[in-house]
Amino acid sequence: MSMRVLVAVLAAAGAGLVAAGPPMTATMVDLQGASLADQIAVQCCAGLLNRPTSPGLNGNRVFTLMNSDDLKWWNATNRPSTVATGIQPFLSGCLNALAGRWIAYNVTAHQLVIPNIITLASVLDAIPLDPTIAANLPTQAKAFDVGVTWAAADPRVATEYVYEKYVNQTTGMAKMNPGLDTHHNPGHPNITGTPNVGLVDYIVREKLFNFFLNDGCIPFTDEHALETRIVTNNPWPRPVAVYGYDDSWVIFGGDPFEAEATCVMRDGKSVGMGQISSGGINNLAFWSADPITTPLKQNPKPPSEPYRPDTTYITLVIGDGDSMGENKGRHYTWMQERVAKCAAGGNPATSCFPLVWSMQPHLLHLAPEWLQWYYRQALKTGRDWFVLPPSGDLYTYAGLLTDEDQERFVLNTERDAELLSTSATVGWEWFGTWANAINNYFPRYGRNGVVRSIFATNVPYPIPVLEFGPYEFFKVFNDTTVLFRPREWRGTANATIPTRNAVCSPTQLAHEISNYPKGSVGHIYLTSDGGAELDSFYDMVPHLEDHVKVVDQDTLADMALQKHALRSA
Repeated sequence: MSMRVLVAVLAAAGAGLVAAGPPMTATMVDLQGASLADQIAVQCCAGLLNRPTSPGLNGNRVFTLMNSDDLKWWNATNRPSTVATGIQPFLSGCLNALAGRWIAYNVTAHQLVIPNIITLASVLDAIPLDPTIAANLPTQAKAFDVGVTWAAADPRVATEYVYEKYVNQTTGMAKMNPGLDTHHNPGHPNITGTPNVGLVDYIVREKLFNFFLNDGCIPFTDEHALETRIVTNNPWPRPVAVYGYDDSWVIFGGDPFEAEATCVMRDGKSVGMGQISSGGINNLAFWSADPITTPLKQNPKPPSEPYRPDTTYITLVIGDGDSMGENKGRHYTWMQERVAKCAAGGNPATSCFPLVWSMQPHLLHLAPEWLQWYYRQALKTGRDWFVLPPSGDLYTYAGLLTDEDQERFVLNTERDAELLSTSATVGWEWFGTWANAINNYFPRYGRNGVVRSIFATNVPYPIPVLEFGPYEFFKVFNDTTVLFRPREWRGTANATIPTRNAVCSPTQLAHEISNYPKGSVGHIYLTSDGGAELDSFYDMVPHLEDHVKVVDQDTLADMALQKHALRSA
C-alpha cells in the first residue's frame, strides 16, 4: 500500500467516527509486503520509540500496519490522526534518535538466532540491520556483531550468552519460533519459514528475554538444562509469564508445551510458567501506553431467582479468549455479529440469549482500548458477559504448580477478576492431574469467593475426567465456589477420531442437553479449532426443549449453590 493510498484509506475510514478516547497521533509505517529484514528493523525501532521514557519520533508514537486487523482496530478505538512514512525514512529518523546504534547481522545466515538478536536490541538500545539495508542508513555505533560473536548461529549458545550477560536487565520471558517446521520431524526440524516478528515491538519495549530452544522442554537434553536454569534463576515475577508461543515438538497436531507448565518439571511439579498467548501480535508497544487500573463495567447480574428442580440450567461460553490472535481477529467479528443479531429483535430466547465470552486479562495492560471496546459492545446487548479464559491469569495447568506459585496464581487471578468485574474463569488441567487439582488447587478459590464459577476443560480434551461421576455436573468448595465438569464443543462436522461428542451437530448437542436429568446445572465451552463458531450456538439454541434455560455465569453459580444446599440439608 503506497503512502498516498494509506493516507486516503485512513481519512475515509475516519469519516463520521466518534472517538472512543482522546485523539492519538502516530507515525504509521506500512510493513505489509516488507522484507523480513525491514520488518525486524522497524519493529525494534517501534519498541524503543514507544517506551514511556522515549519522546517518540518527532513527538509521535509509532504504529505499524502488518495486516488488515491493525487498521480495523485503529479506526474502532481512535479518531485517526497519523503521519504516514516510508520504511527507509522511518529507519533513518529512528537511527538518528538512537545516536546511530545498530547490530550487524545477516537475516539469512543468522535466522536461527533472530529471537536472541531481538533481546540484544532491547537491552542494547540498538537496531538490528542486515547488510542489504544498513548501507543506506545513518549507522554510527556498532553495538554488536552477530557474525563475529555467534558465527555458528547456534540457538543454545546465543541463548546462554544473552542469559549470562543480560538476564538481569530483562523483565520477563518470550518465545519466538525462528521459522522451524516443528510439525514435521519435530526432533530435527528444518527451516522452512520465517519468524513472525509481530510481537517484537513489545519485546523490545519491555526488555523481554526472547529465545527459542526446540528441545528446551525435552528432559535430559542440553537445551532443557539451559531452559531449566533460565526459568529457575531470573529476576522476573512468578509464576513466569511467557509471551509469544511455544510450538516446539508438535505431536498429532497438538502443541504439548503451549501452556508452559509441563516444560520444566521438578519432583512432579511445574517450576512455574504460564503462557500469555501473544505470538505475532504487533503494536502492543503502542496499545499498552495507558493500562486499566479500575474495574470495568460489566452488564449487571440478572435478578436473583430460586432454583427449580424441573429446569436444566446451562451457560454458553465462547472459548479461546486467552488467544490475543482471537481477541484481535475472529472474536472482534463475532462480537459485531452478536450485536447485530441482538439489535435485529425477535424472540430474545433465540436471538439474544445470555452469552459468556472468555477474555484475555492481560489486555488490561497490553491493549486496554481493545478491552474497553468489547465491554462497550456487551453493554449494547445487555446480555453478554466476560469471564477469565484458560486458566485464569495465565494459560497454564495450575494444579501442577508448587503451593507457593499456586498462591500467587490465585491472587493474580482474583485481581484480574476484580478488574474485569467478573466472578468466573475457565480452568484447564492436564489429564491425570485432576484429583490433585480438585483436592489442593481449586479449593483455594473458595476462601475469598471472588471467583465463584470455574469452567473445567481437560487437556487433551477427548480423555474423560473420572473425578466427576455420572451426571455429576459440578463440585462445590467452601459453599462459595463451583467447579463445573468439562463439556467442550469443538465443531459441528462429523468426527473422524474419538472425541467424546466434542464434535457434533447443533441438533445433537441440543438433544444431549435437553436429555440431561432435569435440575442439572452445567456449561458448554465452545472452541473454534474444530470449526465451531458463534453461529453454532445460534443454530443449537432453538432446538433446546422448553425446560432448558440459558443463563449467565452468575446465575449458573447461584443455581449450583442452591442445589448444593438442598442436597446438603
